[in-house]
Amino acid sequence: MEWIKDLSDKLIIRFLRVTSRFGKELTEDGAKEQVLWREQRVKNLQSLSLRSRQRFSGRDKSA
Repeated sequence: MEWIKDLSDKLIIRFLRVTSRFGKELTEDGAKEQVLWREQRVKNLQSLSLRSRQRFSGRDKSA
């Protein structure tokens, strides 16, 4: 039964992505800016993840 739910979820997501107009209204400059912002968010998340790992690895050693 779970595989049916999984399949239907994937089909719905695919349908929504194909039919969505999100981002289509952007100008060329706007699309470039979106890419830059997306890259910046990924870098920020990676930095936060690294800091978190460093912080928690320090606690393990001191305990």
